[in-house]
Amino acid sequence: MMRSRRRYEQKKWFLPVLLFFTGCMVLAALLTHSYKENQKQVQMAAELNATTYAERLQNDMNRGVAITDALEAILTSENGTINNFQKVAENLMTDYIQSIQIAPGGVVTDIYPETGNEAGKIDLLHDESRGEICRYGRDHDVVTMQGPFDLKQGGQGIAIRNPVYLEGADGKPVFWGFAIVIIRVPDIFSESIQALTNFGYDYSLTKTVSPFSEETEEVIGSKEDLQEPVSYSFDFCGSTFCLEVLPKGGWAQGWKMLPN
Repeated sequence: MMRSRRRYEQKKWFLPVLLFFTGCMVLAALLTHSYKENQKQVQMAAELNATTYAERLQNDMNRGVAITDALEAILTSENGTINNFQKVAENLMTDYIQSIQIAPGGVVTDIYPETGNEAGKIDLLHDESRGEICRYGRDHDVVTMQGPFDLKQGGQGIAIRNPVYLEGADGKPVFWGFAIVIIRVPDIFSESIQALTNFGYDYSLTKTVSPFSEETEEVIGSKEDLQEPVSYSFDFCGSTFCLEVLPKGGWAQGWKMLPN
């Protein structure tokens, strides 16, 4: 009688305990599945944002290229001259531009603003640090970017050099020189950077040093080392750029970025 009662008591507790542990296992499986699905969605969102903001960053840089295009248009229409360069350059200036320059024959002769930038009047084609990339731009007729480098006025800048060609006597293009803009970084990317930050991302934008080198350098970044970021690469002005993005706190925190 006592043995039967004991067995009954054991059975009485066994079923609830079994149901409890089974429920815990099911719940753990559901939570794991939900977490993985959330993580997958966060990663897909990050990949989409990397693509979107890489395009926005490229558009940001295109604003600097557009200024060199405007100078090129004037030079080609006026057979290699710009009357009152200082006034023309003043009208093209914006807050993210450090200076605007022209370099007939590869030698910088005019800079706006001139004050504080006098040291920039150099022979680009034969300069030790600039010559190789400038000759590449001239010989391949491509706009090149060099930098970022420290500006004497503070901050950092990138040089955009657009080779200009005029029509020669035989109808063939003849190298005239360069139309140049020095853009401030990260100033030119301010809106894109703010948007990435507002979305809760750490980021890093790198570029190859030159068209003939695979060495990379950072253009802008919010954090030194991003662990397993998503990335998007694009070619621009003779360099390969790569934007990496990662949710702040890493993927383990990424599920918090999903809308409720």
